Amino acid sequence: MLAAVESAISSDNAEALQQALFDLFEFRGADGLLDDEIAFAVIAILGRSDIKASRLAAHLLNFFEFQAPHLSKRAKDRGVAFLREWGDTFSDVYSRHVVAELRSGPYLQSEPLKEPRKKPRHNQK
Repeated sequence: MLAAVESAISSDNAEALQQALFDLFEFRGADGLLDDEIAFAVIAILGRSDIKASRLAAHLLNFFEFQAPHLSKRAKDRGVAFLREWGDTFSDVYSRHVVAELRSGPYLQSEPLKEPRKKPRHNQK
């Protein structure tokens, strides 16, 4: 499922990489979420030293912006941890910009917990 992503990276083709990342949308489950393994694989690719220096890193990072509504809490948490640990190691200016957006924006934020509904109290006489 990530063969097209790897192929685009090896050919240094930004357009093909963007398309390959959009095509991953097909791998949503019945719940509408992407399989966590896809997000984890993208994180693994981002962790490679050749990618950290590549202009293509920004496109891989954008995956987390575009797919954010379709990522599980677990995948988002792993993305946040990766950015905390390795976000400053990207050398491309656009990649650094995307890292800053992901860190400060709502993309990888977990949904706030909702207060449980309280039963209305009835006055008893």
